[in-house]
Amino acid sequence: SPWRGSMVTALALAIAQPQPALAQATLNLDEALAMAVERQPALNAFTRTARAAEEAAVAARQLPDPQLTVGIQNLPVTGSEAFDLNADFMTMKSIGIMRTQVREAKRDAASARYLAEAAVSLAEQDVLARRIQREVMLGWIEVIEAQQKREVLNFLIEKLEARQSLVEDSILDGTATPADVIAIEAEISAARAELLAAQDAEAAGRAMLARWIGDAAQRPLSTNQLPICRPSNKQQALLAVAEHPLIEVARRRETVAERAIDIARADRKADWGWSAMYGQRGGGRSDMVTLQVTIDLPLNKARLQNRRIAEASELAAAARDRAEDTRREVVSDFEQAWAQWSAANARLTTTLGDTLPALEAVERALEARVAGGQPALTDVQAASERTTRTALEVIEQRAALARASADLSFYVEECA
Repeated sequence: SPWRGSMVTALALAIAQPQPALAQATLNLDEALAMAVERQPALNAFTRTARAAEEAAVAARQLPDPQLTVGIQNLPVTGSEAFDLNADFMTMKSIGIMRTQVREAKRDAASARYLAEAAVSLAEQDVLARRIQREVMLGWIEVIEAQQKREVLNFLIEKLEARQSLVEDSILDGTATPADVIAIEAEISAARAELLAAQDAEAAGRAMLARWIGDAAQRPLSTNQLPICRPSNKQQALLAVAEHPLIEVARRRETVAERAIDIARADRKADWGWSAMYGQRGGGRSDMVTLQVTIDLPLNKARLQNRRIAEASELAAAARDRAEDTRREVVSDFEQAWAQWSAANARLTTTLGDTLPALEAVERALEARVAGGQPALTDVQAASERTTRTALEVIEQRAALARASADLSFYVEECA
């Protein structure tokens, strides 16, 4: 019969159909993932932030620069000697140098905090890199799913148009009615609408890809390449999840908070400073040298330095709580992704292995009976509709399985 055709065959072609030869080279998924993290401004920003913190760490270890002091002391400003530098023996022009000697413990603590902040930036970079790769996978899946749906829908439309011609011919002998033709026309219109929706979905998926790989998103994709996999051993995967960059970011922020405690504790110890000045007096009077030492007097530790230590300690405790909460959240999200993968795989296995072949067999049997004069063509149409819907469900279920795989890859890079 001209309107017979295997939806299983169409589905297989949709999944495995290679792209026609085009001017642009076919893009594979591994290439897209590599392109997404190359020369990526968002990732470069974290590298630069880390370098900035490392530079600040070097500067924090240094003693403050000395200060130059220049001044005039005891200059008359009233009377006949006003503003005369040589009139009064107490007037002196001075020049000197001074510097505060910040304790090494304080400088080391400040430097350590900057280094901890650099480590946070690098961990955040790892998180973003994984998120980018997941976004690329999701955009890729969107495009492939849409293309495979288009293959099945085009096959369906061809099949319906052939059936429509047969029904129109059957009106003359009374085995079909105009209503049967209208029903098929409605089904063709619905399929074409879905075809347009699939085209829109493909455009949206390519836009998702373009966010990370630019113009390469418009190249033909390897249509038979979907990221369907998961780690072979769940317990080993959980060990890897415990070292996930999201958790590492939280831990490193905890380290930053702990370094703040060190800074607060170091502030309890007094700094000291020194100054040396040379003074010149007019009128043949002798020049003078002044040497001074200054020492901080932390007399209010109970209400100042100790309060700063308590503040830093509370913030560090809060950072520890957030790190633990992040760990629990990451483990929970991984467990959900694992369960979603298992459920999606079970649905796909059942649909592809049992449901679709059974519906295909029913449709073929009904078509054979129509050729012998029974049953009605509407029964065949209904069976064909169920088969097509199931074929489209297979594509959607494969895409759902691939999305679950993309989610798992965000938490565990190892995949079997």
